[in-house]
Amino acid sequence: MKKIIYIALLSIIILGVYSCQKSKIEDLTLPDAATRSIAGEGIAIGNVTVDNEYVKVPFKISLTGVAEEAFQVGLTLNNDTVTQLINNGSLTNAVLMPSAAVEYPNVINVAFGTSSGEGIANVRRSVLERNYGKKVVFALKLSAPGKGNKIAAGKSTILVVINTADLLKTTDLHYISLNGGGTYNVVFQGNYIIGPAGVTIPLVVTLDNQPSSAFNVKIRDNVDTIATLVSRGTLPADAIHLAAKDFTLDTLVRFATGASSTIVRLQIPWPVFDANIAANKKFAFALNISDATNHVIHPTKSKLIVVVDPNVNLDNNSYITGNGTGLRAKYYTNTQLDPDDGRAPFATRIDEQINFSGDGWPDNVKSTSNAQLSRDNYASRWTGEFLAPVRGTYTFYQTRWDDGARLFVNGVALVDDYNTTWDKDYRKGTIFLERGKRYKIEAHHRENVGGQQAYLEIEVPNILSKRVIPKSQLFPAP
Repeated sequence: MKKIIYIALLSIIILGVYSCQKSKIEDLTLPDAATRSIAGEGIAIGNVTVDNEYVKVPFKISLTGVAEEAFQVGLTLNNDTVTQLINNGSLTNAVLMPSAAVEYPNVINVAFGTSSGEGIANVRRSVLERNYGKKVVFALKLSAPGKGNKIAAGKSTILVVINTADLLKTTDLHYISLNGGGTYNVVFQGNYIIGPAGVTIPLVVTLDNQPSSAFNVKIRDNVDTIATLVSRGTLPADAIHLAAKDFTLDTLVRFATGASSTIVRLQIPWPVFDANIAANKKFAFALNISDATNHVIHPTKSKLIVVVDPNVNLDNNSYITGNGTGLRAKYYTNTQLDPDDGRAPFATRIDEQINFSGDGWPDNVKSTSNAQLSRDNYASRWTGEFLAPVRGTYTFYQTRWDDGARLFVNGVALVDDYNTTWDKDYRKGTIFLERGKRYKIEAHHRENVGGQQAYLEIEVPNILSKRVIPKSQLFPAP
C-alpha cells in the first residue's frame, strides 16, 4: 500500500536517515524500562483526515514503562532539522512547512498508569495544494518531560513527511481563476455597468471546489505587458494602456466565508473615452492574481488580458462641451434674394452664436470701411460645423426668425421657408446625430423691412431642453 504520510523519530547524529516505506517509527532498541524513556511512535494511515481547510495528522509518544504520575512532554517545531535534511539531499522534492501553517499542541499529556500520549497536528490544506506534487515536511521536537522522565537518546525529533500527490488529486485543488484567463474582450452592449461617471467592468474571480472561510486576493496590473504584446502583434496596434490617473482597479478583493466567487471592478470614466474618440483607441490591461491568503492561484487561468473596445462609448450620453468659437457669418445688403448670389458680402466675421434681436443687430455689423449695415433689405449666411453634445434625435428651431429662414444640417434641408414672413412655428426639423461628431451646418436669414431677429435653437427630448446653440458647439467653416 502506498503511504501518504510517514513519521520518523530521528537522532541528531543521524538526521539524514528516515524510511519512506513505513508509516510508523523504525523499531529501535529502547533503553531499560525502569528509566521510563520517552519516544515517538508512528501514525495509523487510516487516522489521517482531510477536510476543506485542514489535514489532521495524529501522532503518539510511548514510554518504556507505565507512568507512575501524570506528566507532560513539551513540543516545539524543529525547522532546522528539516532545512538540513533538504539542503544535504536526504529529502528530495521537498519543501519546509511554514511555521504559520501547522498547529500543534504545546504539550502532550501522559496520564497516570498509561504508557503513551497522543496529539494532533493540524496542517493547512492550502499549503499542501500550493505545493502539489512535492513533499511537505515539518518536524516536532520532544522536550522537558516532567516527573523524572527523560527523552530516549537519539529519539527527540519526530519528522512528518506529507506526500501531497498521494493525499490529494488534481481535481481536489482549490484553484483561484480570473475570468477563466486568456483574453477578455469588452464590446458595445457587452458585460459592463453604465453609470453617470463612466463604465464599470466586473471581472469575476472564481474558486474551484468547496468554498471555505474568508480570504483575500490581490490583483496586479502589468503595465509593460501591453506594449510587449502590441510589439509582438498579439494585440492590435491601436491598443493602449491607460495612464494610472485614467482608470481605477480593485487591487485587493475579499472572498466572503462560503463564497465561490468575488468581483474585481475595472472602472473607466466617460471623459477618458471622449478623449480617445478621434484616435479610436482600444484600452488594454494585463491583469493577474498576484497573491492569495488561502488556496491556490491557477498557473494559467489567473492571468487575463482585458481589451475594451472604443464603441463602448456609444453607451455614454453625457454632455460633451466643445471648444468652438462660433460660425463664419457673411452679410449681404440690398438683397432679399439668396445670400450667395455671386456678389461679394458687405461684411464677413465670426458670430459666436445665432442669437440676435433688433437691439444692436445688425447695427454692429460693419464693413471694412466701417460702414454700417442697413436694418432693412439685407441677408445673412452662417456656415461651419456643429459638434453634437449628446446622442439623439435633434430638433433644430428657426421659429424665432424674422424674416425668411433656411437651415441645412449634414446636407439635409431641415427648414426651407425663405420668404417675407416671420416667427412661424413650423420652421423646425429633426435629425438623428451621434454624440461627439461634428456635422456641417448652414443657416440663412432674410430681412425685408421692420423688426428683425434670428435665434438658432436645438432640443433633444428627455436629454437636452430647448436652448440656443452655444458657442462651444460651433466651429467656423474655412
